[in-house]
Amino acid sequence: MLVLYLHLLTENYYFMERSTILILLVTFCFLSNAQSPSYKQIPATFQGKHHMLSPDELLKENFNLKNFEATDPPPGLVRSIAEFEPNQGVIIRAGTYYGQIYFGITYHFIATMSEHVIVYVICKDSEEEDLVTTAFLNADVNINNVEFVYAPSDGFWTRDYSPWFIEYDDKSVGIVNFPYNRPRPADDSIPGVMGEYFDMEVFGMPLIHTGGNYMTDGMGVAASCDLVYEENSDLSAQEIAELAENFLGINNYYLVNDPLDSYIQHIDCWGKFLAPDKILITEVPYDDPRYDDFEAMADFWANQISSYGNKYKVYRTYSPNGQPFSNSLILNNRVYVPIISDEAPQYNEDALLVYQEAMPGYEIIGVEEHSYFSWQSSDALHCRTSQVTDFEMLRIVHYPFLDSINFEDSYMFEAEVYSLSSTQNMEEEVYLYYQINGSEFQQVEMNNISETNYAVEILEFTNEDSVCYYIQATNNNNKTEKHPYIGEYSPHCFIIIDDEVGSVKISDNSYIKAFPNPVYDRLTITANDLPNDNYLLQIIDNKGRILKEKNLEVQNSWIMLRVDMSGFEQGLYFVRIIGNNNSFSERFIKL
Repeated sequence: MLVLYLHLLTENYYFMERSTILILLVTFCFLSNAQSPSYKQIPATFQGKHHMLSPDELLKENFNLKNFEATDPPPGLVRSIAEFEPNQGVIIRAGTYYGQIYFGITYHFIATMSEHVIVYVICKDSEEEDLVTTAFLNADVNINNVEFVYAPSDGFWTRDYSPWFIEYDDKSVGIVNFPYNRPRPADDSIPGVMGEYFDMEVFGMPLIHTGGNYMTDGMGVAASCDLVYEENSDLSAQEIAELAENFLGINNYYLVNDPLDSYIQHIDCWGKFLAPDKILITEVPYDDPRYDDFEAMADFWANQISSYGNKYKVYRTYSPNGQPFSNSLILNNRVYVPIISDEAPQYNEDALLVYQEAMPGYEIIGVEEHSYFSWQSSDALHCRTSQVTDFEMLRIVHYPFLDSINFEDSYMFEAEVYSLSSTQNMEEEVYLYYQINGSEFQQVEMNNISETNYAVEILEFTNEDSVCYYIQATNNNNKTEKHPYIGEYSPHCFIIIDDEVGSVKISDNSYIKAFPNPVYDRLTITANDLPNDNYLLQIIDNKGRILKEKNLEVQNSWIMLRVDMSGFEQGLYFVRIIGNNNSFSERFIKL
């Protein structure tokens, strides 16, 4: 019976009324006492931090919830901040039933996060805080990095109801609130509570929404499943787009079909922005009835133009049994990926390798599921946590040189560098680091040409050079940031080429695709709508030399294979497929 209750709770929680969830949780607490570590005395020196609402106010019979209130949009320029930008903390929620503390994540994972960021714990009162603190101390959680926020709440899915952080006006940080798309008034009030907690302006966007169905690249692009249209049927597509632009600074809002075909229709169940030009899309087996929908979604993103001006690099995690690998959490230079402990281990290992390939230089950490609240295809790690942006982040705005560019006598590298909130007008030192054809990185200082703008001109690049670079800034608030975020581990790279290289004519076509592009290790090659035939696949360098060949037999007009590129030098390459009557080629860059 316990298994039945917990399955209902985790798999179908969005269909439940609040009272139903409470009944199931109470039953769970009677059936098991294994959730909390044994209690011990709380040190007298410990005190909770920054309680914005008193327990008496919250525990009275009809407590005053901070109901959603529509407001005017934020003033000035608005920017929705991406998950992969610098974060100072993460929001989780504690629940207590009959003296038992529970979270949707393990104590071990909470302890891991607490070593690197602030863990903001939503709890209802000081009594619950004491219980959580005791449990944390027994679980080796770094209590110095824990802060408690008193507020009533309905569920531990903080991703769905927590604040969305924005940059607005004169580089201030604010919160965007929205009507939560579930009938959970306590959860719906959390953005207002957090606004008071952080002493931050809260802007009410009258668009029914949920955090699990929203992701942004931090540069004006966002994506959601088209559930947004369904839940806001009284608004036109144009009105929805205008709200997203006015409150979030989103000027390109992708509202797409849900290939998972799930009741929940949350984009984080199958997709994730990893960088402004990188996206992760779930991959399912060929015989899965949703296979075509997932492939169409991957193909769609591979052909969209990112905020950097290049096409998205698409990465795929294979999920044959509903593994929620896309439901991960990025916290600064660490990526936490949900893994299923009782599944075949190679699926977990492959997923972690995909993340490592997509995000070199990051620490990729597999996170096992809770013994009671297991990961589900529609509910995993990302759903149960919500990042808090760094309110004093040092930001670098730069539109990079990427892929292949034409030869010029000189190249000008430009960036805007500034600090947010109370750390505005800090002094910065800004440097460009670059390497040519795999040599050691060279450092050159960028000149402050006007207020927050920096630039430097480089004269030494020549035709066919492979160039990689990143920008690093440091301010006198001891903040150091890089662009791209991970710096030398995954720099911006480009190759200087002519329109025709060697014996291979550069041409784009709709038949063959090679991704990610650029590639570090594993290149995925797909071809659709090919005539059934025997083909020869070739990997060719920029001088026209054939470096690898493989015979292929095309059936059902489709092929997919992966090629190990780890032993290849940096540079421009081509993949070519040759049949009896057809030949197709596509270029890609190896980093």
